[in-house]
Amino acid sequence: MFLALLTLPISIFAQTDPANDLWRERARSITEDLIVDGAKLPPLRRAVLRARLAEHWSRYDRRRALGWLTMAVESVEQIPDKENWKDRSERLETTSLLLKTALRMDRKLSQRLIAILTNEDNAKGIQQLANADSLITAAASIVDVDSTRAAELGALALRLGPPSDVATLLFPLYRQNVRLADQFLAQSMAVARQPSWPELLNSLTYVVFAKERGLSGELPPVPESARKELLQLDIAYLNARQDQLNWSDVLSFITPVLSQFERLIPQQAGVARQAVNQCQTEMSKSYQQLMNNSDKQLNTVDALLKAAADAKEPIYRATFEYRAANLARSTKDYDLAMKILDGMSKESRELMGGAWETYRWDWPAEAALHYYTDGRVLEMNLILDGVPADWQAFAKASFLDRLPDRRATDGDPALQFLNDARGALRRSKLPDSDKYGCYFVLLRLVVKYDPAAASTALKEAIASLNRADQKDQKTLNSGDLLRTLPAPLLEMDEFAVKDGLASISSVETRAQLRLDLLQATLGRIKTQ
Repeated sequence: MFLALLTLPISIFAQTDPANDLWRERARSITEDLIVDGAKLPPLRRAVLRARLAEHWSRYDRRRALGWLTMAVESVEQIPDKENWKDRSERLETTSLLLKTALRMDRKLSQRLIAILTNEDNAKGIQQLANADSLITAAASIVDVDSTRAAELGALALRLGPPSDVATLLFPLYRQNVRLADQFLAQSMAVARQPSWPELLNSLTYVVFAKERGLSGELPPVPESARKELLQLDIAYLNARQDQLNWSDVLSFITPVLSQFERLIPQQAGVARQAVNQCQTEMSKSYQQLMNNSDKQLNTVDALLKAAADAKEPIYRATFEYRAANLARSTKDYDLAMKILDGMSKESRELMGGAWETYRWDWPAEAALHYYTDGRVLEMNLILDGVPADWQAFAKASFLDRLPDRRATDGDPALQFLNDARGALRRSKLPDSDKYGCYFVLLRLVVKYDPAAASTALKEAIASLNRADQKDQKTLNSGDLLRTLPAPLLEMDEFAVKDGLASISSVETRAQLRLDLLQATLGRIKTQ
Protein backbone atom coordinates (compact mmCIF):
# COMPACT_ATOMS: atom_id res chain seq x y z
CA MET A 1 0.00 0.00 0.00
CA PHE A 2 2.83 2.38 0.85
CA LEU A 3 4.43 1.96 -2.58
CA ALA A 4 1.04 2.11 -4.25
CA LEU A 5 0.55 5.64 -3.00
CA LEU A 6 3.45 6.69 -5.15
CA THR A 7 1.82 5.55 -8.38
CA LEU A 8 -0.84 8.28 -8.28
CA PRO A 9 -0.59 10.32 -11.51
CA ILE A 10 1.14 13.67 -11.53
CA SER A 11 -2.12 15.18 -12.80
CA ILE A 12 -3.49 15.11 -9.25
CA PHE A 13 -1.67 18.39 -8.66
CA ALA A 14 -3.40 21.64 -9.44
CA GLN A 15 -2.33 22.58 -12.98
CA THR A 16 -2.37 26.31 -12.46
CA ASP A 17 1.11 27.18 -13.70
CA PRO A 18 3.24 25.25 -16.22
CA ALA A 19 6.34 26.50 -14.39
CA ASN A 20 5.35 24.25 -11.48
CA ASP A 21 5.85 21.05 -13.46
CA LEU A 22 9.58 20.83 -12.86
CA TRP A 23 9.25 21.34 -9.09
CA ARG A 24 6.38 18.84 -8.90
CA GLU A 25 8.48 16.23 -10.67
CA ARG A 26 11.44 16.91 -8.39
CA ALA A 27 9.23 16.60 -5.31
CA ARG A 28 7.91 13.29 -6.59
CA SER A 29 11.43 12.02 -7.27
CA ILE A 30 12.61 12.94 -3.76
CA THR A 31 9.53 11.24 -2.34
CA GLU A 32 10.34 8.04 -4.24
CA ASP A 33 13.79 8.04 -2.67
CA LEU A 34 12.27 8.60 0.76
CA ILE A 35 9.96 5.63 0.35
CA VAL A 36 12.96 3.45 -0.45
CA ASP A 37 14.66 4.81 2.69
CA GLY A 38 11.55 4.06 4.72
CA ALA A 39 11.64 0.40 3.76
CA LYS A 40 15.07 0.15 5.44
CA LEU A 41 13.98 1.73 8.72
CA PRO A 42 12.54 -0.08 11.77
CA PRO A 43 8.70 0.05 11.86
CA LEU A 44 8.38 2.89 14.38
CA ARG A 45 10.98 5.06 12.63
CA ARG A 46 9.18 4.32 9.34
CA ALA A 47 5.99 5.58 10.97
CA VAL A 48 7.68 8.89 11.80
CA LEU A 49 8.93 9.18 8.23
CA ARG A 50 5.41 8.61 6.91
CA ALA A 51 4.06 11.28 9.26
CA ARG A 52 6.69 13.74 8.01
CA LEU A 53 5.75 12.96 4.41
CA ALA A 54 2.10 13.52 5.29
CA GLU A 55 2.93 16.83 6.92
CA HIS A 56 4.92 18.08 3.93
CA TRP A 57 2.41 16.91 1.30
CA SER A 58 -0.80 17.92 3.12
CA ARG A 59 -1.09 21.27 1.30
CA TYR A 60 -0.53 19.74 -2.12
CA ASP A 61 -2.32 16.37 -2.02
CA ARG A 62 -4.44 15.79 1.05
CA ARG A 63 -5.66 12.32 0.03
CA ARG A 64 -2.14 11.06 -0.47
CA ALA A 65 -0.97 12.64 2.79
CA LEU A 66 -3.82 11.06 4.76
CA GLY A 67 -2.84 7.68 3.33
CA TRP A 68 0.65 8.00 4.75
CA LEU A 69 -0.61 9.28 8.09
CA THR A 70 -3.12 6.43 8.37
CA MET A 71 -0.36 3.85 7.89
CA ALA A 72 1.74 5.62 10.52
CA VAL A 73 -1.13 5.47 13.03
CA GLU A 74 -1.68 1.79 12.29
CA SER A 75 1.98 1.14 13.09
CA VAL A 76 1.71 2.45 16.67
CA GLU A 77 -1.65 0.76 17.22
CA GLN A 78 -0.05 -2.63 16.65
CA ILE A 79 1.31 -4.07 19.91
CA PRO A 80 4.23 -6.46 19.29
CA ASP A 81 4.29 -9.82 21.03
CA LYS A 82 6.14 -9.72 24.35
CA GLU A 83 6.48 -5.92 24.26
CA ASN A 84 8.82 -4.88 27.08
CA TRP A 85 8.80 -1.50 28.85
CA LYS A 86 11.49 -0.06 26.56
CA ASP A 87 9.58 -1.08 23.41
CA ARG A 88 6.38 0.34 24.83
CA SER A 89 8.07 3.59 25.77
CA GLU A 90 9.39 3.98 22.22
CA ARG A 91 5.97 3.21 20.74
CA LEU A 92 4.32 5.81 22.96
CA GLU A 93 7.03 8.34 22.17
CA THR A 94 6.34 7.76 18.48
CA THR A 95 2.61 8.13 19.14
CA SER A 96 3.27 11.53 20.67
CA LEU A 97 5.23 12.63 17.60
CA LEU A 98 2.46 11.51 15.26
CA LEU A 99 -0.21 13.26 17.33
CA LYS A 100 1.12 16.76 16.60
CA THR A 101 0.79 16.08 12.88
CA ALA A 102 -2.57 14.33 13.12
CA LEU A 103 -4.17 17.11 15.16
CA ARG A 104 -3.78 19.50 12.24
CA MET A 105 -4.82 17.01 9.58
CA ASP A 106 -7.58 14.65 10.70
CA ARG A 107 -9.68 14.49 13.87
CA LYS A 108 -10.44 10.76 13.68
CA LEU A 109 -6.79 9.80 13.32
CA SER A 110 -5.83 12.10 16.18
CA GLN A 111 -8.49 10.51 18.38
CA ARG A 112 -7.00 7.09 17.69
CA LEU A 113 -3.60 8.35 18.84
CA ILE A 114 -5.07 9.99 21.95
CA ALA A 115 -6.75 6.69 22.78
CA ILE A 116 -3.32 5.01 22.78
CA LEU A 117 -1.82 7.59 25.13
CA THR A 118 -4.75 7.42 27.55
CA ASN A 119 -5.19 3.65 27.49
CA GLU A 120 -4.99 2.28 31.03
CA ASP A 121 -2.29 -0.23 30.10
CA ASN A 122 -0.15 2.53 28.55
CA ALA A 123 -0.62 5.09 31.33
CA LYS A 124 1.01 3.73 34.46
CA GLY A 125 3.63 5.25 36.74
CA ILE A 126 6.27 7.38 35.05
CA GLN A 127 4.80 6.64 31.62
CA GLN A 128 1.49 8.14 32.74
CA LEU A 129 3.22 11.44 33.49
CA ALA A 130 5.14 11.31 30.20
CA ASN A 131 1.90 10.75 28.27
CA ALA A 132 0.28 13.68 30.07
CA ASP A 133 3.20 15.91 29.08
CA SER A 134 2.86 14.68 25.49
CA LEU A 135 -0.79 15.75 25.43
CA ILE A 136 0.15 19.20 26.74
CA THR A 137 2.82 19.60 24.04
CA ALA A 138 0.38 18.47 21.36
CA ALA A 139 -2.29 20.83 22.66
CA ALA A 140 0.11 23.78 22.57
CA SER A 141 0.90 23.00 18.92
CA ILE A 142 -2.71 23.67 17.83
CA VAL A 143 -3.65 26.65 20.01
CA ASP A 144 -3.28 28.96 17.02
CA VAL A 145 -5.80 27.01 14.91
CA ASP A 146 -8.19 25.52 17.50
CA SER A 147 -7.89 26.92 21.02
CA THR A 148 -11.01 25.06 22.17
CA ARG A 149 -9.58 21.68 21.16
CA ALA A 150 -6.27 22.64 22.73
CA ALA A 151 -8.00 23.40 26.04
CA GLU A 152 -9.86 20.08 25.87
CA LEU A 153 -6.59 18.21 25.37
CA GLY A 154 -5.08 20.13 28.27
CA ALA A 155 -7.95 19.06 30.52
CA LEU A 156 -7.46 15.46 29.40
CA ALA A 157 -3.77 15.71 30.28
CA LEU A 158 -4.69 16.94 33.78
CA ARG A 159 -7.00 13.97 34.29
CA LEU A 160 -4.30 11.59 33.09
CA GLY A 161 -1.26 13.28 34.67
CA PRO A 162 -0.48 15.45 36.30
CA PRO A 163 1.65 17.03 33.55
CA SER A 164 4.82 18.77 34.69
CA ASP A 165 4.71 21.77 32.36
CA VAL A 166 1.25 23.31 31.98
CA ALA A 167 2.93 26.66 31.25
CA THR A 168 3.69 25.35 27.75
CA LEU A 169 -0.03 25.45 27.03
CA LEU A 170 -1.12 28.30 29.30
CA PHE A 171 1.08 30.97 27.71
CA PRO A 172 -0.23 30.56 24.12
CA LEU A 173 -3.75 29.92 25.40
CA TYR A 174 -3.77 33.27 27.22
CA ARG A 175 -2.71 34.95 23.97
CA GLN A 176 -5.54 33.31 22.03
CA ASN A 177 -8.44 32.99 24.45
CA VAL A 178 -8.32 34.44 27.98
CA ARG A 179 -11.57 32.76 29.04
CA LEU A 180 -10.31 29.29 28.12
CA ALA A 181 -6.93 30.03 29.69
CA ASP A 182 -8.55 31.05 32.99
CA GLN A 183 -10.60 27.84 32.96
CA PHE A 184 -7.55 25.69 32.29
CA LEU A 185 -5.61 27.52 35.00
CA ALA A 186 -8.41 26.79 37.48
CA GLN A 187 -8.40 23.12 36.46
CA SER A 188 -4.63 22.97 36.93
CA MET A 189 -4.94 24.53 40.38
CA ALA A 190 -7.49 21.90 41.36
CA VAL A 191 -5.09 19.12 40.36
CA ALA A 192 -2.26 20.80 42.26
CA ARG A 193 -4.29 20.64 45.49
CA GLN A 194 -4.25 16.89 45.93
CA PRO A 195 -1.61 15.81 46.27
CA SER A 196 0.84 18.69 45.96
CA TRP A 197 3.09 18.24 42.92
CA PRO A 198 6.21 20.46 42.99
CA GLU A 199 6.75 20.30 39.21
CA LEU A 200 3.18 21.44 38.60
CA LEU A 201 3.46 24.20 41.21
CA ASN A 202 6.70 25.40 39.63
CA SER A 203 5.12 25.49 36.16
CA LEU A 204 2.07 27.35 37.45
CA THR A 205 4.29 29.95 39.12
CA TYR A 206 5.86 30.78 35.76
CA VAL A 207 2.45 31.81 34.45
CA VAL A 208 0.78 33.26 37.53
CA PHE A 209 3.85 35.24 38.64
CA ALA A 210 5.52 35.64 35.26
CA LYS A 211 7.06 39.02 36.07
CA GLU A 212 8.52 37.80 39.36
CA ARG A 213 10.01 34.79 37.55
CA GLY A 214 11.93 37.15 35.27
CA LEU A 215 9.69 37.17 32.19
CA SER A 216 8.94 40.34 30.27
CA GLY A 217 6.82 41.50 27.36
CA GLU A 218 3.12 40.70 27.16
CA LEU A 219 2.38 38.77 30.36
CA PRO A 220 -0.74 36.64 31.02
CA PRO A 221 -3.62 38.65 32.56
CA VAL A 222 -3.97 36.28 35.51
CA PRO A 223 -6.72 37.22 38.02
CA GLU A 224 -5.56 38.35 41.47
CA SER A 225 -7.64 35.58 43.02
CA ALA A 226 -5.55 33.00 41.14
CA ARG A 227 -2.33 34.49 42.47
CA LYS A 228 -3.60 34.24 46.02
CA GLU A 229 -4.85 30.69 45.47
CA LEU A 230 -1.49 29.53 44.12
CA LEU A 231 0.36 30.98 47.11
CA GLN A 232 -1.98 29.07 49.41
CA LEU A 233 -1.18 25.88 47.47
CA ASP A 234 2.50 26.63 48.00
CA ILE A 235 1.91 26.98 51.76
CA ALA A 236 0.05 23.66 51.80
CA TYR A 237 3.00 22.07 50.00
CA LEU A 238 5.51 23.53 52.49
CA ASN A 239 3.45 22.38 55.47
CA ALA A 240 3.19 18.87 54.06
CA ARG A 241 6.96 18.66 53.42
CA GLN A 242 8.30 20.23 56.61
CA ASP A 243 10.39 17.18 57.52
CA GLN A 244 11.73 16.57 54.03
CA LEU A 245 11.89 19.96 52.38
CA ASN A 246 13.67 20.07 49.04
CA TRP A 247 15.64 23.31 48.87
CA SER A 248 15.71 23.28 45.05
CA ASP A 249 11.89 23.45 45.09
CA VAL A 250 12.01 26.39 47.49
CA LEU A 251 14.54 28.19 45.33
CA SER A 252 12.58 27.59 42.14
CA PHE A 253 9.03 28.59 43.06
CA ILE A 254 9.01 30.01 46.61
CA THR A 255 11.98 32.38 46.85
CA PRO A 256 11.17 34.36 43.62
CA VAL A 257 7.68 35.23 44.94
CA LEU A 258 8.46 35.70 48.62
CA SER A 259 7.33 39.35 48.51
CA GLN A 260 3.97 38.21 47.12
CA PHE A 261 3.34 36.08 50.20
CA GLU A 262 3.78 39.22 52.27
CA ARG A 263 1.42 41.18 50.03
CA LEU A 264 -1.39 38.69 49.40
CA ILE A 265 -1.45 36.32 52.38
CA PRO A 266 0.54 38.07 55.14
CA GLN A 267 -0.89 35.83 57.88
CA GLN A 268 0.75 32.76 56.28
CA ALA A 269 3.87 34.45 54.91
CA GLY A 270 5.89 33.30 57.92
CA VAL A 271 5.77 29.70 56.66
CA ALA A 272 7.38 30.75 53.36
CA ARG A 273 10.01 32.90 55.11
CA GLN A 274 10.91 30.03 57.44
CA ALA A 275 11.30 27.65 54.51
CA VAL A 276 13.57 30.06 52.64
CA ASN A 277 15.68 30.66 55.76
CA GLN A 278 15.96 26.93 56.40
CA CYS A 279 17.13 26.26 52.87
CA GLN A 280 19.65 29.09 52.95
CA THR A 281 21.12 27.59 56.14
CA GLU A 282 21.51 24.23 54.42
CA MET A 283 23.18 25.72 51.39
CA SER A 284 26.94 26.03 51.33
CA LYS A 285 28.36 29.49 51.99
CA SER A 286 29.83 29.78 48.52
CA TYR A 287 26.51 28.77 46.92
CA GLN A 288 24.71 31.42 48.94
CA GLN A 289 27.24 33.92 47.65
CA LEU A 290 26.51 32.83 44.10
CA MET A 291 22.72 32.92 44.51
CA ASN A 292 22.56 36.20 46.40
CA ASN A 293 24.89 37.91 44.03
CA SER A 294 23.10 38.63 41.04
CA ASP A 295 24.13 40.86 43.79
CA LYS A 296 24.36 44.58 43.33
CA GLN A 297 28.03 44.62 44.27
CA LEU A 298 28.99 42.25 41.47
CA ASN A 299 27.97 44.53 38.63
CA THR A 300 31.41 45.26 37.19
CA VAL A 301 33.97 43.09 35.43
CA ASP A 302 36.58 43.81 38.10
CA ALA A 303 34.20 42.83 40.93
CA LEU A 304 33.29 39.57 39.21
CA LEU A 305 36.94 38.72 38.55
CA LYS A 306 37.76 39.39 42.21
CA ALA A 307 34.88 37.12 43.26
CA ALA A 308 36.28 34.45 40.94
CA ALA A 309 39.75 34.79 42.46
CA ASP A 310 38.28 34.51 45.98
CA ALA A 311 36.01 31.54 45.21
CA LYS A 312 37.26 28.32 46.78
CA GLU A 313 35.12 25.93 44.75
CA PRO A 314 36.00 25.53 41.03
CA ILE A 315 32.36 25.63 39.83
CA TYR A 316 31.81 29.08 41.35
CA ARG A 317 35.15 30.36 40.07
CA ALA A 318 34.15 29.32 36.55
CA THR A 319 30.71 30.90 36.95
CA PHE A 320 32.09 34.27 38.03
CA GLU A 321 34.69 34.23 35.24
CA TYR A 322 31.99 33.53 32.66
CA ARG A 323 29.82 36.32 34.06
CA ALA A 324 32.76 38.73 33.84
CA ALA A 325 33.46 37.76 30.23
CA ASN A 326 29.79 38.05 29.29
CA LEU A 327 29.52 41.47 30.95
CA ALA A 328 32.52 42.67 28.93
CA ARG A 329 30.91 41.30 25.78
CA SER A 330 27.59 43.02 26.53
CA THR A 331 29.41 46.37 26.70
CA LYS A 332 31.13 45.64 23.35
CA ASP A 333 34.55 45.27 24.98
CA TYR A 334 35.24 42.15 22.96
CA ASP A 335 39.00 42.18 23.47
CA LEU A 336 38.52 42.01 27.24
CA ALA A 337 35.92 39.29 26.88
CA MET A 338 38.34 37.17 24.83
CA LYS A 339 41.15 37.85 27.32
CA ILE A 340 39.01 36.58 30.19
CA LEU A 341 37.94 33.47 28.28
CA ASP A 342 41.54 32.71 27.31
CA GLY A 343 42.65 33.21 30.92
CA MET A 344 40.29 30.57 32.28
CA SER A 345 41.97 27.40 33.52
CA LYS A 346 41.48 24.03 31.85
CA GLU A 347 39.34 23.00 34.83
CA SER A 348 37.10 26.05 34.48
CA ARG A 349 36.67 25.45 30.75
CA GLU A 350 35.72 21.82 31.33
CA LEU A 351 33.19 22.82 33.99
CA MET A 352 31.42 24.93 31.34
CA GLY A 353 30.57 21.69 29.53
CA GLY A 354 31.59 22.66 26.02
CA ALA A 355 30.15 26.17 26.24
CA TRP A 356 33.64 27.70 26.42
CA GLU A 357 34.49 26.53 22.90
CA THR A 358 31.19 27.87 21.55
CA TYR A 359 31.68 31.29 23.12
CA ARG A 360 35.29 31.40 21.91
CA TRP A 361 34.17 31.33 18.27
CA ASP A 362 30.64 32.75 18.46
CA TRP A 363 31.52 35.94 20.33
CA PRO A 364 34.29 36.85 17.84
CA ALA A 365 31.77 36.35 15.02
CA GLU A 366 29.41 38.75 16.80
CA ALA A 367 32.27 41.20 17.34
CA ALA A 368 33.34 40.95 13.69
CA LEU A 369 29.84 41.93 12.56
CA HIS A 370 29.93 44.90 14.96
CA TYR A 371 33.32 46.02 13.62
CA TYR A 372 32.23 45.42 10.01
CA THR A 373 29.14 47.58 10.50
CA ASP A 374 31.32 50.36 11.95
CA GLY A 375 33.85 50.07 9.11
CA ARG A 376 36.59 48.84 11.47
CA VAL A 377 37.99 46.26 9.07
CA LEU A 378 41.36 45.79 10.77
CA GLU A 379 39.76 44.96 14.13
CA MET A 380 37.30 42.65 12.37
CA ASN A 381 40.15 40.65 10.84
CA LEU A 382 42.21 40.60 14.03
CA ILE A 383 39.47 39.19 16.23
CA LEU A 384 38.55 36.48 13.71
CA ASP A 385 42.20 35.52 13.17
CA GLY A 386 42.64 35.33 16.95
CA VAL A 387 40.20 32.43 17.27
CA PRO A 388 41.97 29.10 18.00
CA ALA A 389 42.83 27.37 14.72
CA ASP A 390 40.44 24.44 15.17
CA TRP A 391 37.49 26.82 15.60
CA GLN A 392 38.32 29.52 13.05
CA ALA A 393 36.04 28.02 10.42
CA PHE A 394 33.13 28.20 12.85
CA ALA A 395 33.81 31.87 13.61
CA LYS A 396 34.12 32.91 9.97
CA ALA A 397 31.10 30.88 8.90
CA SER A 398 29.03 32.38 11.73
CA PHE A 399 30.17 35.89 10.75
CA LEU A 400 29.19 35.35 7.12
CA ASP A 401 25.88 33.88 8.16
CA ARG A 402 25.12 37.08 10.09
CA LEU A 403 25.77 39.39 7.13
CA PRO A 404 22.73 40.93 5.42
CA ASP A 405 21.55 39.10 2.30
CA ARG A 406 23.23 40.35 -0.84
CA ARG A 407 24.82 39.06 -4.03
CA ALA A 408 28.57 38.52 -4.05
CA THR A 409 30.63 40.34 -6.67
CA ASP A 410 34.16 39.88 -7.95
CA GLY A 411 36.64 40.91 -5.29
CA ASP A 412 33.97 40.69 -2.60
CA PRO A 413 35.71 40.01 0.75
CA ALA A 414 32.86 37.62 1.61
CA LEU A 415 34.23 35.19 -0.98
CA GLN A 416 37.68 35.35 0.60
CA PHE A 417 36.21 34.76 4.06
CA LEU A 418 34.24 31.84 2.69
CA ASN A 419 37.30 30.24 1.11
CA ASP A 420 39.32 30.85 4.29
CA ALA A 421 36.62 29.20 6.38
CA ARG A 422 36.46 26.15 4.10
CA GLY A 423 40.22 25.78 4.21
CA ALA A 424 40.31 26.20 8.00
CA LEU A 425 37.64 23.54 8.43
CA ARG A 426 39.61 21.04 6.34
CA ARG A 427 42.71 21.73 8.47
CA SER A 428 40.85 21.56 11.78
CA LYS A 429 41.85 18.60 13.93
CA LEU A 430 38.43 18.36 15.53
CA PRO A 431 36.61 15.04 15.05
CA ASP A 432 34.02 15.03 12.29
CA SER A 433 31.29 14.46 14.87
CA ASP A 434 32.03 18.02 16.06
CA LYS A 435 32.45 19.72 12.71
CA TYR A 436 30.17 18.13 10.12
CA GLY A 437 27.44 20.64 11.04
CA CYS A 438 29.80 23.49 10.10
CA TYR A 439 30.30 21.91 6.68
CA PHE A 440 26.56 22.20 6.10
CA VAL A 441 26.50 25.83 7.26
CA LEU A 442 29.30 26.52 4.79
CA LEU A 443 27.34 24.68 2.10
CA ARG A 444 24.45 27.09 2.57
CA LEU A 445 26.89 30.01 2.33
CA VAL A 446 28.51 28.57 -0.78
CA VAL A 447 25.09 28.36 -2.44
CA LYS A 448 24.61 32.02 -1.52
CA TYR A 449 28.02 33.46 -2.43
CA ASP A 450 29.73 30.99 -4.77
CA PRO A 451 27.14 28.71 -6.40
CA ALA A 452 29.64 27.30 -8.90
CA ALA A 453 31.40 25.55 -5.99
CA ALA A 454 28.19 24.14 -4.50
CA SER A 455 28.62 20.58 -5.77
CA THR A 456 32.12 20.33 -4.29
CA ALA A 457 30.94 21.80 -0.99
CA LEU A 458 28.11 19.27 -0.88
CA LYS A 459 30.53 16.36 -1.36
CA GLU A 460 32.76 17.70 1.43
CA ALA A 461 29.80 18.02 3.79
CA ILE A 462 28.54 14.53 3.10
CA ALA A 463 32.02 13.01 3.41
CA SER A 464 32.35 14.61 6.85
CA LEU A 465 28.88 13.42 7.80
CA ASN A 466 29.74 9.85 6.85
CA ARG A 467 32.95 9.98 8.89
CA ALA A 468 31.08 11.22 11.96
CA ASP A 469 29.68 8.77 14.47
CA GLN A 470 25.96 8.71 13.65
CA LYS A 471 25.11 5.83 15.94
CA ASP A 472 21.72 6.07 17.71
CA GLN A 473 20.88 9.48 16.24
CA LYS A 474 17.14 9.88 15.59
CA THR A 475 17.17 12.74 13.15
CA LEU A 476 13.71 12.26 11.68
CA ASN A 477 12.10 14.10 14.57
CA SER A 478 14.68 16.84 14.93
CA GLY A 479 15.38 20.05 13.05
CA ASP A 480 19.15 19.99 13.45
CA LEU A 481 19.83 19.89 9.71
CA LEU A 482 16.76 21.82 8.63
CA ARG A 483 17.37 24.28 5.79
CA THR A 484 20.89 23.03 5.20
CA LEU A 485 19.99 21.93 1.68
CA PRO A 486 18.08 24.86 0.20
CA ALA A 487 16.06 24.31 -2.94
CA PRO A 488 18.35 26.57 -5.04
CA LEU A 489 21.04 23.88 -4.74
CA LEU A 490 18.74 21.36 -6.39
CA GLU A 491 17.90 23.94 -9.04
CA MET A 492 21.59 24.41 -9.89
CA ASP A 493 22.66 20.76 -9.98
CA GLU A 494 19.84 18.31 -9.44
CA PHE A 495 21.83 15.18 -10.21
CA ALA A 496 24.78 16.13 -8.01
CA VAL A 497 22.39 16.60 -5.10
CA LYS A 498 20.62 13.30 -5.68
CA ASP A 499 23.93 11.43 -5.99
CA GLY A 500 25.30 13.17 -2.92
CA LEU A 501 22.31 12.29 -0.77
CA ALA A 502 22.38 8.72 -2.01
CA SER A 503 25.95 8.39 -0.74
CA ILE A 504 25.01 9.16 2.90
CA SER A 505 25.61 5.97 4.83
CA SER A 506 23.10 6.54 7.68
CA VAL A 507 19.54 5.83 6.52
CA GLU A 508 18.09 8.10 9.22
CA THR A 509 20.32 11.03 8.29
CA ARG A 510 19.83 10.49 4.57
CA ALA A 511 16.07 10.49 5.03
CA GLN A 512 16.20 13.63 7.19
CA LEU A 513 18.12 15.56 4.55
CA ARG A 514 15.77 14.34 1.85
CA LEU A 515 12.82 15.45 3.96
CA ASP A 516 14.39 18.89 4.35
CA LEU A 517 14.96 19.09 0.63
CA LEU A 518 11.43 17.89 -0.09
CA GLN A 519 10.01 20.64 2.11
CA ALA A 520 12.05 23.27 0.29
CA THR A 521 11.10 21.83 -3.10
CA LEU A 522 7.38 21.68 -2.34
CA GLY A 523 7.63 25.27 -1.19
CA ARG A 524 8.40 26.24 -4.79
CA ILE A 525 5.07 24.88 -6.02
CA LYS A 526 2.41 27.53 -6.38
CA THR A 527 -1.04 26.49 -5.17
CA GLN A 528 -4.42 28.11 -5.68
